[in-house]
Amino acid sequence: MRLSAFSTVLVVLLFSFHSLAIASSDIAEFTIHSASDSAELTDEVRDNVIRFMASYVGKPFTPRRTKLISKDVTKALQALGYYRHTVSVAFDPQTRGVALHLDPGNPLSWYNVEISLQGIADETLRSRLIAGAIQAGEQVRHDQYEATKAQIESLLLELGYFDFQWQKKQITVERELQQVSATLVLSAGPRYRFGALHLSSDSKAIDFARALSPFQPGELYVSDKLSEYNLTLNETPYFQSVRVYPLLKARQGGEVPVRVELVDKPANSYEVGGGYSTELGAKARFKWSKPWITDGGHSMTSDLNVSQRQQDISAAYTIPMSDPNSDVFRILGGYQLQDDLTEGVDTKTWNIQIQRQWLTSGNWVRTAFLKREHETSDQDGEVLKTEMLIPGVSYAKKQTLGGMLPYWGNERLISVELASESVISSTSLLKVRWKNAWLRNLEQRHFFLTRLEAGAIVTEDIAAVPFNMRFFAGGDQSVRGFAYQSVAPRDENGKLLGGKYLATASAEYNYQFLPNWRVALFVDSGTATDDFKEKWALGAGFGLRYLTPVGPIRLDHAWGLSKDSKSTRLSIVIGPEM
Repeated sequence: MRLSAFSTVLVVLLFSFHSLAIASSDIAEFTIHSASDSAELTDEVRDNVIRFMASYVGKPFTPRRTKLISKDVTKALQALGYYRHTVSVAFDPQTRGVALHLDPGNPLSWYNVEISLQGIADETLRSRLIAGAIQAGEQVRHDQYEATKAQIESLLLELGYFDFQWQKKQITVERELQQVSATLVLSAGPRYRFGALHLSSDSKAIDFARALSPFQPGELYVSDKLSEYNLTLNETPYFQSVRVYPLLKARQGGEVPVRVELVDKPANSYEVGGGYSTELGAKARFKWSKPWITDGGHSMTSDLNVSQRQQDISAAYTIPMSDPNSDVFRILGGYQLQDDLTEGVDTKTWNIQIQRQWLTSGNWVRTAFLKREHETSDQDGEVLKTEMLIPGVSYAKKQTLGGMLPYWGNERLISVELASESVISSTSLLKVRWKNAWLRNLEQRHFFLTRLEAGAIVTEDIAAVPFNMRFFAGGDQSVRGFAYQSVAPRDENGKLLGGKYLATASAEYNYQFLPNWRVALFVDSGTATDDFKEKWALGAGFGLRYLTPVGPIRLDHAWGLSKDSKSTRLSIVIGPEM
């Protein structure tokens, strides 16, 4: 019994010492050294070897593991074309570090590269498949060899070659001759065409979904058309979710069917939001949408916006014509109250309009409209009532990259409006407006934003034109450092009148110093005038941008440099610059 207890204690002690010995030999780190003064170790070589060694850290250093380490060092070097190398491995028990002494030698170049694409007769397609492929004479790189294979495979799948097979894919090394060759032989097989379109049968908008398909059964398969189809369906007002994908397992007879899974939006949807801007103050928004009213795909939206200085309600009834995304007929109506938003002016406005909106061949959104509008304005007790019948047309084009945090963009707008006193309007006028904005970046860190805007009203008496149609400058989206719509002609008592002409320009630089933070510098200038005799307003300042999923929160501090007082204004705006 005593012997048994003693044996147990001895086994435990031996096991403990063994565990401590193993732990003390665990690898803590790897260091890489040149085996000789003539051995050149590039950063790429060092990084790749360390990457291969990462799995050994924390494991015991043993004779068997020494051989495995040497093999993996060889793999790391050969992957970069170093086939004539030497390596020695040494372990320091005190530091538990492994020292690798390397002489990589000179890298080898591809001696011969054979890429054979059987079944691809189209020379243009062959050129696309091997564009950027490895070539004889280039330094051997296994990652580039794998990238060449992946590029060929990806493009074949994009174009419907689902049955392709590699007949041969290998790297051959002639060690005595110090030659490395690559062979890629592929049989492309048949190119498939689009087959039948299978859509969710319970969607109300199934006919629209079918009509919007950018391909027909029998056309050559191109995966980009599926992406285009998916995007087009998501842009319609009808679907909550869309999924378009090929049924590869069901392909037969040279055709692959396509499945379209659609989930309709709810019969009624509601959105509630809020925010703050210096010009409007605190604001709240409520939106009601009804995406499907009739079998013809009619839809309706209604918006209620309430802020300290402005309240408005509007509704739009949309009737799709040939395409619910790019060709629609719309009926709109709205009512708006403004309380001293423009200095000393209170306004009440209601309007109703009909419009036709469609996409041109150049991707401009063209809107032709006829608007009936009534406005009552009260400026320090002086009341002006106007009624207008305004036909007009506008062209708008917006291109951005980056979603709610754009890093590149162009934005353009041209509009023309007419009114005649002889056709139930308070005055005759012709109004033209042009806006353009550009956003560019350098290295995703430096951002440059410029804006230009110009406008003109041809009329005999600007005082008879409704306040909301006159030109004013100043504010967060115009000339910063000046109050909202405070830059315009005034009468002898200092009352704002508004101008016949508008010209503004803005330049802004943003520097992103943290993932969610940018600092901004800007200068704005402009005028609203009747004759361009007034001095142009000039504002400049700095700001901060905090980036959020709904767009940046923009905090600006601007000086009105052309004002006698040189006073400053602080502004807060939420939303994208474009």
